[in-house]
Amino acid sequence: MRASAERGIEMTGQAERMGSIAMVLLLLVVAGTAVGCGESDEEKAQNDVCDARADLRKRVDNLAGLTLSTATVDGVQEELNGIQDDLNRIADAQGDLSEERRQEVESANNQFTSELESIASGLTSNLSLSGAGEKLRNATQQLADSYRQTFAQVDCG
Repeated sequence: MRASAERGIEMTGQAERMGSIAMVLLLLVVAGTAVGCGESDEEKAQNDVCDARADLRKRVDNLAGLTLSTATVDGVQEELNGIQDDLNRIADAQGDLSEERRQEVESANNQFTSELESIASGLTSNLSLSGAGEKLRNATQQLADSYRQTFAQVDCG
């Protein structure tokens, strides 16, 4: 009986060691998998560009949907500040993209920024209340057109 009990204790000890070894192996596999799943700098930059591009589109659409009765100075300023943040985010990510992708994104960013500056200066010059609605409508349409010609062409699919 004593030999049987000792053998049972010995088998329990072996089972515990085997369980510990299995747990260590499992942890090593999980850790190795997690390390292998990290994003490269290029993938992170691509995701940043695509996220900023999506937000940029949303903001341009929001501005394009404004009318003189729905537009507020604060609301327009918030959208324009968000657009500027998106453009900065895209510019920051460009350096980690592949050469071809960097050129495409940089070109879109430069063209859109230039158009945005032109539109903004047109909105602030000689603005009368009677002409504000028409200027706002034209400016947001120009911005939407500029987006379609620049960032809409950047593939994020």
